Amino acid sequence: MDNHQSIDQDTETPLYVQLIEKFRNMIETGEMQSGERFPAELELAKRYGVARITVRSAIAELVQDGLLVRHQGKGTFVAEQKIDRELVSVASFTDRMNSRGIRAGSRLVSVRTVKATGKQARLLGVEEGAAIVEIVRLRLSDGVPVALETSCLSAERCPGVEKEDLVEQSLYHLLDSKYGIRPAHSSKTLELARAMTKEAKLLGVKTGTPLFLLTAVVYSEDNQVMEYVKTLFRGDRFRFQVH
Repeated sequence: MDNHQSIDQDTETPLYVQLIEKFRNMIETGEMQSGERFPAELELAKRYGVARITVRSAIAELVQDGLLVRHQGKGTFVAEQKIDRELVSVASFTDRMNSRGIRAGSRLVSVRTVKATGKQARLLGVEEGAAIVEIVRLRLSDGVPVALETSCLSAERCPGVEKEDLVEQSLYHLLDSKYGIRPAHSSKTLELARAMTKEAKLLGVKTGTPLFLLTAVVYSEDNQVMEYVKTLFRGDRFRFQVH
């Protein structure tokens, strides 16, 4: 751990703020890696010549910011770094992850053809009771579950899509190559949700864990609805950017 910069005892900047910036820099530059155990409060207090309560205040701030995580009985660890996701983007999950150097993956939970409910019909622009394909996939980042995605498509507009390989290839790439349907823009809503038992099990979190719920209606280049999708994101692994 960095010991090159000492704490300035004479500056007006509070000591715990100096520690926060020092620790944050070590984490964000990769000097301390995700999953690495963070040094104990007493060790840090001695190293930087400050009171233990000062170290505790700095660590508490970084825990609140999601950069550190406490495991009861085990200590404090560097948290998994969050994945930035643009709220306005209509790119596929695979493309987004690959652009960040993250190995994206999917696990197919279910795929079925069902009759559209009133809400689904309204959002997809089809008749109530019309056939739609519902695809539920668990999204992975470097093999770790990070999101649960439910996509609804018009069965008439995408005939046979439920028979395609929906794990190894991007859904958007499939819609483009086979059906000539390309995403152009979307309308989205973002809200907080809590993980239900089944969702929690799939995502590897505790029941009741806070999640981001992103709901989107995606339009194709001909301004028709191509997809209605609901995605539950692990709040500890994502942060959203608004441009």
